[in-house]
Amino acid sequence: MNTTLKRVIRYGSRGNDVVHIQQMLNKAVSTKPELVTDGIYGTKSATRAKQFQRNSQLIADGIIGPKTWAKLIALLKNILGVPPVVQHDRLEIIRKNALREANKLVGMVDFSQLIGGRPKGIDLVQTIFKEAANVSLSDADFKEPHSNTWSPQPYVSGQKKSWCGIFCVYCYRKAGLQSISWDLTIGAPKGPIALNTWSPQFVQGIKLADMGAVATRQHHFLIEKVDSNNPFKPRLNTIDGNLLAGKIERRTGYHQVGKDNFNYYSLK
Repeated sequence: MNTTLKRVIRYGSRGNDVVHIQQMLNKAVSTKPELVTDGIYGTKSATRAKQFQRNSQLIADGIIGPKTWAKLIALLKNILGVPPVVQHDRLEIIRKNALREANKLVGMVDFSQLIGGRPKGIDLVQTIFKEAANVSLSDADFKEPHSNTWSPQPYVSGQKKSWCGIFCVYCYRKAGLQSISWDLTIGAPKGPIALNTWSPQFVQGIKLADMGAVATRQHHFLIEKVDSNNPFKPRLNTIDGNLLAGKIERRTGYHQVGKDNFNYYSLK
């Protein structure tokens, strides 16, 4: 059981530890609605924390410091008999939230449509690169060098960059997993995520929102469901970013386990 508060949590804080605190506050007695465990410490989280602090005879400032943390631990362990959230539960929540974030973005990008002279969703793609890969892009980076036409894959340091995997990482980060990012130099995610390479049984380990990878196409996607009708080469329901015209779409049965050098990444 982790009983150490690694940093002070206040309004605007984001991350895995915020998810942890939100779940702990949801276990405490309160007249307020249950918090959405999204890893974002906003007004509702601070309000719940203030109520808990008042009930615990602490200064009700909504800031989770060492004293408030100690009271949460004591309440959940000794009074309610409920330990803080375990790693398994935390990852399940992140997986569900990542798919929820991905679903919100379906249909939001289409470089074949211009709105005010700019491609639909270009601002979103710029945000995805900034938050998931720490790369700032201008509109000019989305122009083909010779034809000056719009490209859904931007040029970074002179090279065109696909962003299907960066899209997946962005969804993880929006779900509260701030310790993950995309490394453009190696073209892979880095942080609390591990690559599972092919084995005859490895499909059994695929979980909700794992990141599929088709090496022969250098393409990545979030897995919504494994269709086990074919136990040897099951197909997948997925959410894919950076498709034709940069579209973000849901695909049913398009990707197949065991085909095109398929492997996948799992959160850890």
